[in-house]
Formats: sequence, structure tokens, C-alpha cells
Amino acid sequence: MTSLVGKTALVTGGSAGIGAAVAKQLASRGVRVAINYSSNRERAAKTLSQLEGSGHILVQGNAFDREGIEQLTTLETMKDLDIIISNAGWTAFGEFNDLGAVSDDDWMKCYQSNVMSHLWLSQACRETLERTKGCIVISASVAGIKPSGSSMMIELTAVSKAATIHLAKSLAKACAPNIRVNSVSAGVMMTDWSKGFDEEHIEKVIQSNSLRKLVNVEEAAMLYVALAENGSMTVSFCVDTLTNGI
Repeated sequence: MTSLVGKTALVTGGSAGIGAAVAKQLASRGVRVAINYSSNRERAAKTLSQLEGSGHILVQGNAFDREGIEQLTTLETMKDLDIIISNAGWTAFGEFNDLGAVSDDDWMKCYQSNVMSHLWLSQACRETLERTKGCIVISASVAGIKPSGSSMMIELTAVSKAATIHLAKSLAKACAPNIRVNSVSAGVMMTDWSKGFDEEHIEKVIQSNSLRKLVNVEEAAMLYVALAENGSMTVSFCVDTLTNGI
């Protein structure tokens, strides 16, 4: 197992939800964490204040835009990265059976946010991670393995996250042997992102899961940390065990 003490990590979308949970767990293992946020500095600062240890920083930048990614990764403080948690993502909501519920612009925005952003971040950090023999962990989704649900958001997410998973596999081969690339495919978690679901949908998710409960954010975050620590694992996607029927 790779010791994370003294390592440096960048967590995109790290101010809340699964990103914040991963940042906290990395910090507890002695990692110096850079929390990326887009606009909500107050929320990011609150998360930063909750991290154990010292040397943690906030990094503002648009993780969905190539130019924004290049700006944040070329900062002096980003030159010795060991770990990339590529967590930022986006989706839109609409009726599942209404093929026109989501606009073409939203489909393209979702693809850029959930696929191209991970590619751009990997490209921007490849030279650094080659030198540090680091790793990239990408947030995918169980929806990318099996589309289901009552919202068109699931279909939109499913298509883009399926591409996310395949991108992670491709990056793992392209960046070997010095960079490890993995992705985590979790089910629905109670975060700001899931506020778009109504109570009926949440209950359906719970009843469809083998353990009859939603994915625990802290437990999902443990998978990200475990992949960062495991020096022998690449081309892997962790399907959270709280999901059913994959």
C-alpha cells in the first residue's frame, strides 16, 4: 500500500458532497489538499477549515473548461501533484420517456462536463504525474453501467458516465506505467446534487438497492482514498455495493 503522508492532491468539485468527503479523508492521512471550486468561495473555505493538518489551499477555476483547467493546474502550487481527484460533474433534469425533455445544448454541456473535463485535466497534469508517479481517480456513476430511473437526467447521466468509465480505462492504458487511473461508480447519495430528485424517486432508489438504503457519502469517499493508496491497481471502476442488479 502506498503511503499518502506528504503527498499533494487536487480535488475538483471539492467544496461539497463527495468531493469534500474525499478531501477530508485524504487530509486525515497526511495529504496536502488543494480544493478546487468554481464560484462559492464561502462554502469552499468552510470545507477547507474542516481539514486536518496544514498546507491546504483553495484553487478557484472552471473545471469544465479547458482554459480554466490549464489556469488552475499551471499555478506554482500545482507543480508537485501526486493525486488528482477529478470529481466535478453536471447534469440536467427532465422526464425519462420524453426524448426532447433535454435540449441539445444540455446534452453537449453534460458531455463536456462529464467526459471532456476529465480528459483535459488528465492532459494538463500528465507531465507532473509522470514525474511523481501519481494517480487519477475519476468520478463516474453506476448509471454509466446500467441506465434506469424515472428522470431523463438518468439517461443523460448514463450516456455521459458510460463514456467517463471508458475514458478512464483508456487513460489507464495510455498513461501506464507511471500513472494509475481509476474511476468510482457510486449510486445515489444525499448531496446537493441529489436535491433534484423528489421523495418518490429517492424511495424507488432505496427499494431497488439490495441493502435498502442510499449510498453513504463517507463510505463512498473511502473508495477514492483506497484507490489512491493502492499502488497495484489501475483500469478499475468500483461499483458501490449499495447498488443492485448490475
